[in-house]
Amino acid sequence: MWHNLAMDSDPVATVRTALTTHQRASKRADETLAALHAAIAEAAAQGVRQNELVKVTGYTRERIRQICRTADTATADQRKTTD
Repeated sequence: MWHNLAMDSDPVATVRTALTTHQRASKRADETLAALHAAIAEAAAQGVRQNELVKVTGYTRERIRQICRTADTATADQRKTTD
């Protein structure tokens, strides 16, 4: 892992390496979370019940509603800019 890369070298280099690794992982996590939210919103739009989405994701019903509302708002905003 990153901690083995710079064991005998400059400690600041170890920090830089760890920071870079963290930033890449954080970006990837943001991307996968966005994909999850899009999938939830799409499933809800296709008629999947909130109860089922709660069971699958472990989210609360309120969180599912928030995700769907955010997706609806984004879709409406996209329509306004293309009209």
